[in-house]
Amino acid sequence: MNRKPTLLLLCTLTLSAASLAAPDGGLPRGIPQDLGFSVQRLALVHEMLAQHVEDGRVAGLVAGVARHGKVVYLESMGWNQIEQDNSMLENSLFQIRSMSKPITAVAAMQLVEQGKMKLGDPVSKYIPSFAEMQVFLDPAAADFTQTRVSEREMTIEDLLMNTAGLSHRFGALYAANEVRSRGDTLEELVEKVAAVPLIGDPGEQWVYSISLTVLGRVIEIVSGQEFDDYLDEHVYGPLKMTDTAFYVPEEKAGRLARAYRVSSEDRSLSLLPQMAIPITEDPPLLEGAAGIVSSVPDYLRFLQALLNGGELDGQRILQTNTVESMTQNQIPEALMPFGTNPNNPMLDRGWGYGMAVVVDETMSAYGTNNGEFGWSGSLGTFSWADPVSGTSVVIMLQIQPSGAYNIASKFKTMVHQSMID
Repeated sequence: MNRKPTLLLLCTLTLSAASLAAPDGGLPRGIPQDLGFSVQRLALVHEMLAQHVEDGRVAGLVAGVARHGKVVYLESMGWNQIEQDNSMLENSLFQIRSMSKPITAVAAMQLVEQGKMKLGDPVSKYIPSFAEMQVFLDPAAADFTQTRVSEREMTIEDLLMNTAGLSHRFGALYAANEVRSRGDTLEELVEKVAAVPLIGDPGEQWVYSISLTVLGRVIEIVSGQEFDDYLDEHVYGPLKMTDTAFYVPEEKAGRLARAYRVSSEDRSLSLLPQMAIPITEDPPLLEGAAGIVSSVPDYLRFLQALLNGGELDGQRILQTNTVESMTQNQIPEALMPFGTNPNNPMLDRGWGYGMAVVVDETMSAYGTNNGEFGWSGSLGTFSWADPVSGTSVVIMLQIQPSGAYNIASKFKTMVHQSMID
């Protein structure tokens, strides 16, 4: 099994600073003890993760922890693809799904900063089809003959906050009306979205939705660039996120972690079928809500830039006050609590622009601080950044259902317990 023994890990974690050269890409390495972490407790974190791989619960994973801009833990274990005996690497590539949302939000807020669009702008200013949207009288019935005109238009801020009245890309409503296809362009997708009535008035409720993908099309229109080109030039390039994109090119395909399904009967793993347009092909649809591929080192750099107030290694992507607004709860008290599952709302978290934000640490199921921000992905990726402790954490695996073994929650809890200063 591809794993690092605990004794070797302890030796690695206690190396001198001179031997801890910065990895290619990623953040520089640091000494855990000097950054307030217990080496012994980090070793227990490692053992917990490795046991899930050794027991065959997941094919493999990569996990990283940084504090004050330096990596204190970065380990890969298991396999990108079990069937090909392809070992997981520290820079393996993962479909991060909804962890795409904060990246898209950053791109949008850059344009807001530049005065090229405003948070209060109606979406119809840029995409006329969203003017005078209809709303279902009964969203559960979704009868196209039973609608009314929305009480107000959705805004750019609604798209960032999931309060636009839109539905989820895989929801029954959009599936029944064939709204989402990776074979469509963003321009084609948003026209299909606009043709389906809203499930509520904008601002009426928080609904986890396709809104950040619609926002990607607005970014294209406002910037005059294709969405992927915009991200390359204004986000990935400045932050040196060299492995983040909407697909995995041929020369990097060997680093792609394949996604597995956990059997509900015997808990065995089987490869998930590839999408109609595989993640190894450049797709027409550039989904800002859920379509990005990245690595743990790249995403740690992204989170560190936000923790730094919008700057990393001398490259500024946002002003500090903009980052502060993104990472504060923006959802009105009347709409809280809410969650991706309405029957199981997030009692500890609100929502900023494109990401969740902890608003009541006493209601959290694991160690956290108010102001912590981040999000997760439906194939098992998970991230958070804590301005109080200066810590950023990312774990990436590819499994469905994503919470099959609560690995991310265990990881989060144990990392928090590993901080001793």
